[in-house]
Amino acid sequence: MSTFRKRGLLSLLFLSILLSCGSTDSSLDSALIETTTQSTNIVFIIADDMGWDVFGKYVGDSGNKAKTPILDSLMTKGVTFTNFWANPECSPTRAAILTGRFGFRTSVGGVEVPQVGYLKSTEAVIQKYINDKTSNAYSTALIGKWHVSLNSQLDAPESFGIQYFSGFLNGSVQNYYNWTQTSNGVQSNVTTYTTTHFVNQSVDWMKKQTKPFFLWLAFNAPHAPFHRPPLNLISDQTLSDNASAITANPFPYYLAAIEATDKEIGRMIHSMSPAQKENTVFVIIGDNGTPPRVAKTPYTSSRTKSTLYQGGVNTPMIICGKNVSRKNQIETTLVQAPDLFVTFADIAGTGTTTYQDGVSVKPFLSSSSVAKRNFVYSELFTSLGNSNEGYALRNENYKLIHLSSGTEYFYKIDTDPFEQTNLLSGDLSSEAQQNLDNLRQIKTGL
Repeated sequence: MSTFRKRGLLSLLFLSILLSCGSTDSSLDSALIETTTQSTNIVFIIADDMGWDVFGKYVGDSGNKAKTPILDSLMTKGVTFTNFWANPECSPTRAAILTGRFGFRTSVGGVEVPQVGYLKSTEAVIQKYINDKTSNAYSTALIGKWHVSLNSQLDAPESFGIQYFSGFLNGSVQNYYNWTQTSNGVQSNVTTYTTTHFVNQSVDWMKKQTKPFFLWLAFNAPHAPFHRPPLNLISDQTLSDNASAITANPFPYYLAAIEATDKEIGRMIHSMSPAQKENTVFVIIGDNGTPPRVAKTPYTSSRTKSTLYQGGVNTPMIICGKNVSRKNQIETTLVQAPDLFVTFADIAGTGTTTYQDGVSVKPFLSSSSVAKRNFVYSELFTSLGNSNEGYALRNENYKLIHLSSGTEYFYKIDTDPFEQTNLLSGDLSSEAQQNLDNLRQIKTGL
C-alpha cells in the first residue's frame, strides 16, 4: 500500500473518531460522518421522571436545571422536539412506544397495585416488528426498566421477542446500590449503582454486536428513591449521604441523579467504536413529568407527574446522529408516544411510515417542511385511584382535559402554555368552540 494511501486512511480514521454525535467532550463540536450503506443502529434512552422544568432551556428557571453537558451538546447536534407528549406515568408511555398503540387499546393506562394493566402476549412489540420486517437484520436489547408485565413473569421481555433483556421488572429499584436484576428469567442481586450498571451492560452488549442493533436503555434515574449518586459522577461534592438530609430536601439529589445519568451516557457513547457512532441515531426522552415532591417553576406539585397537565405529559425528546441533517434545531410539531414505534421502524428501513396510532417523525430529522399531525393524545387510568384519571387531547392551539369525574378543562395552549385560564369558566369564542368541537370529534373517532 502506498504511503499516500496509508496517510489518507489514517486521516479518515482520525476524522471518524472526532466527528461524532457521541463524543464525551461536553461541547461535541463536530459534524457527523453520515453513512447510508448500512442499516442504522438505534440507541433509545429513557430518563425516568425527567420533565422540562429540570432539563434543557425550553421552560423553567435556569437555576433549577440539572448539569447535563452531554445531553445539552446532543441537542446542538440534532433536533429537540418541544411538543412531545408522553403519558403521565411510566408504564403507559412504555407500552405505547413498544406497541404503537394507545393505552385504552392495550389496557396499560397507569401504575397500580396489584397490577391489572399489562401487555398481553398477543401484542407485537417494536423489536420483533422490525426483525419480522427486515428478515432479522437487527440485534435487539432492552437494558434497565421494563414495567409493562406482571412482576412474576420473569421472562416477559424475551417472550415478546426482545433478544436480550437485563434489568428490573417493576416500577423502581428499592435501593440504587442494592437491587434485584432479572435476565433470561433468572434473578440475582446486584450492588453496583444502577445507572452505572446499565451503562456497563450496554457497553458490553454493543461491543459484541456484528450487525445493526437496536438498544433500548431505560434508566431508573432520576426516579425515586432519591439518593446521592457516586461522587465521581456529580459536581456537588458537598452532598451528604444522609437519609434525613435527603428526605428534608430531595431536590439537589434528584438533580444529581440526572447529572450522573448524563455523565454515564457520555461514557457509553465514548465506548462505541467510530464505525458504530457514525452509523447510530440517538433518541432520548423523559417518560413522564417531574415527580410532585421535586416540581419546580413553571409547574406545581399538583400539575406534574401523574396528571394530564403539561407538567405531566409534555416531556423532553432529542434526536441526533446518522442522517439527522438538522442541527441545533427546535421542532414544535406535535409528537405522541406511539409515534416512536413507527419512527424506529422507519429508521430501521422497514418502509413503514404509519402504524396503528403512530406516525413517523423521521422526515423532521432532515426537513422542517413536512406535513404535521393535527392532534396528540394522552391518557391516565387504573392509576392507584388517582383523581386525575382521564384523557387529554390537543391540536396546535387548544388543549382539552377530560377527567373521569366529568370535570373538563380547556386551554388556548399556544398562548397559555402553563394552563392558567380554563376557557370553560366563561363564554367561548367561536374559534374556541370550533376547536373544542373538533377535539371532541377526534376523541370520538379514536
